[in-house]
Amino acid sequence: MDAKLSCLLKGVIGVIFGGLALIVPGPVLSLFLGIFWFLLIAGIVLCVFIGITSPAEDSFFWFFCSAVLLVVGIISIVFQNLIALLFVLAIVVLAFYAAYSGISLALTRPRSKHFLVAGVIISSLVLLALFIRFVPAMSETILMTVVGTFSFVFGLFAILMGISMKEDTVAPIPPHVLIFKTCGLSVKSTGTETTSANIPDQSGVKPNDKPPR
Repeated sequence: MDAKLSCLLKGVIGVIFGGLALIVPGPVLSLFLGIFWFLLIAGIVLCVFIGITSPAEDSFFWFFCSAVLLVVGIISIVFQNLIALLFVLAIVVLAFYAAYSGISLALTRPRSKHFLVAGVIISSLVLLALFIRFVPAMSETILMTVVGTFSFVFGLFAILMGISMKEDTVAPIPPHVLIFKTCGLSVKSTGTETTSANIPDQSGVKPNDKPPR
């Protein structure tokens, strides 16, 4: 997937999830909760079935997995707010990816990068203030309102940056690669990066090549 299409796709996902979080926060959480319970129950049933049909030496592992999923289900019943918080964090991750793509592309523009980044942040804060001031219902679900607002604005910003992107624009470094490099961790090369050891100098001789005797 090229950089332009990737940026547009992340922006569309951010706008969709942000808009749903703003318009129907309750049904969105209910939908995620339904998907969670469906996958949890299906996982328990599948693990038990595999445990019953597996050889004796392998059945313990699958019964153990089903027991772990059952414990997760019990914890989810006792701490329902925790599951809702996890779903909100999932929307935050989507908003982060949309914001990262748009802001990374904005920073490549030396003349307008500060105005673009500041503009999208100010727009998010202004829109959030308008929602809280003129839509009292959104104040009752303030967490979803904050997350949805930033996700929507950042997603829209990523779409605009993707539309204005040129075909030969280099895709920004993925967030996980940037985090690993910031922490000093090694990142597996994708084959498109060029290392300094393989770049020839002006004489045409690679640094790793030994001069002929």
